[in-house]
Amino acid sequence: MKVKQYRAVTLQEAFAQAQAEMGEDAVLLHQKDVLQPAQLGQRARTLVEITVGVDQSQNPTTKGVEREAIVRRFVPPTAPTSARPTPFFAAPAAPPTRGQDEFDSLRREIAQIRSLLQRRNRQSANLLPALSDWSNALAECALPDSWIDRLLDGLDEMLTPTALRRSDMVSGALTRRMAAEMASPLGALQPGKPGNPLVFLLVGPTGVGKTTTIAKLAAHFALQKRLPIAIITADTFRIGAVSQLRTYSELMQAPLEVAYTPDELSQQIAKHQDKALILVDTPGRSPADGEQLAILESFVAGVEKPHLQIALAAGTPLADARRIIQRFSIVPPQGVVLTKVDETDYFGPICALLAECQLPLSYMTTGQRVPEDIQIASNEELLARMLLQARHHLPESEAVSQTAIYPVSAHFQRFADLAQAR
Repeated sequence: MKVKQYRAVTLQEAFAQAQAEMGEDAVLLHQKDVLQPAQLGQRARTLVEITVGVDQSQNPTTKGVEREAIVRRFVPPTAPTSARPTPFFAAPAAPPTRGQDEFDSLRREIAQIRSLLQRRNRQSANLLPALSDWSNALAECALPDSWIDRLLDGLDEMLTPTALRRSDMVSGALTRRMAAEMASPLGALQPGKPGNPLVFLLVGPTGVGKTTTIAKLAAHFALQKRLPIAIITADTFRIGAVSQLRTYSELMQAPLEVAYTPDELSQQIAKHQDKALILVDTPGRSPADGEQLAILESFVAGVEKPHLQIALAAGTPLADARRIIQRFSIVPPQGVVLTKVDETDYFGPICALLAECQLPLSYMTTGQRVPEDIQIASNEELLARMLLQARHHLPESEAVSQTAIYPVSAHFQRFADLAQAR
């Protein structure tokens, strides 16, 4: 058995490379997403890495034994998992089986990839040249093939031949189609009233900017809206998290509480019932860490009527994003705060995810500044970012002004000015 790894922007490109070098009998053994570091003149980006094998033996018996050994090597064994929260929009998956089921699953995956490659070849042959160009351009945005097919299907009947040659007309049609598949944006938080405050909990994996987002929201509602708010942090694991929020709370003259246990969180929420809004910062957790997720769940369980939203980095690969949404749906989430929008050029996965899970966007963050770099989310703006990238991959792509597509948010002013005015 000859085994080799390939990397490309999409799974189809990687597997096509493998088949070109190793032949039609190449077998996919493993796949994962890897980060390609920034290089001269090129930003860091996520690539698909596949491990492919081809049997060079002519003996069917030897071939089967060797293939079984390779599969054992690259297919990880099923390990017992700890209890995990069940997502509100999907049934829990059945536990994987071993033995022959692994081979059946591998055969199905290989068949699906071959079918997909054949379908993509047929599509390129059957599509009009303009739509074929758009198909390739959307693939460069890491939009899944199923969504590319869905968006382009029948577009040649909707638009005239002249319109199909205009990227702005096609962009508009694609935006309308994809936006119709996504949940309507949630909009800004709606604080309660003293005596009945809104308790907002922001959950999510490590490193997505939850603490900074809490600070931005606190500054907006305390300094701009001049509402009585309180901040509670349960993130006692990350060094500097408490001191970071304490600095902001002092500038805003808003109380900050630290909750080390679920009981303390409940007590502190009860203590601040005279506020209109209570913002709760939670510790980041790996979606694979069932034990730590169970601890997070115990904090949320002690909150009466929590308004929970999930923080998700815009550049998260689709498979990881699906798992994050699934594992952090401790209670039915109200929406998604999309963070680090300024740190990625690949918006296809997040657009597909939001359409799949039907969770609405609330806010998008675009930098580290507090509170400027946050704005009320818009499906159309998110799709515009994806399609701007796609248009750059079209032949003779027309130049588009980024500022024309991304208007500067007028919802927030400089934090220092607000603090001084107060």
